[in-house]
Amino acid sequence: MSEPVDTQPTPVETATEPIETQDPSSDPTPAVEVDCRGMNCPLPILKTKKAIGTIEIGQILYLVATDPGSIPDIAAFSRRTGHEIVQQREGDGEYTFWLRRTK
Repeated sequence: MSEPVDTQPTPVETATEPIETQDPSSDPTPAVEVDCRGMNCPLPILKTKKAIGTIEIGQILYLVATDPGSIPDIAAFSRRTGHEIVQQREGDGEYTFWLRRTK
């Protein structure tokens, strides 16, 4: 008899260092900032997709959002597009992401 297949979803990958211990003085310098405070899905992803196309490969996009759904949404966007999540942070009801354009 074959072993059962695990159908549980895998946890969303996050920054390699715990979010609350990241030093703000080490934040990457962004080429463009996208403010999505107060916006819900799909607007943060749509604005991120549009803005990342305006910067050069290797440059950083900074995104701030208030929608908790932005955490899995940005992780999925990164996996789908290949753009790298360099850093992310959560605090005071805001979710911040630094994405590096890779292609």
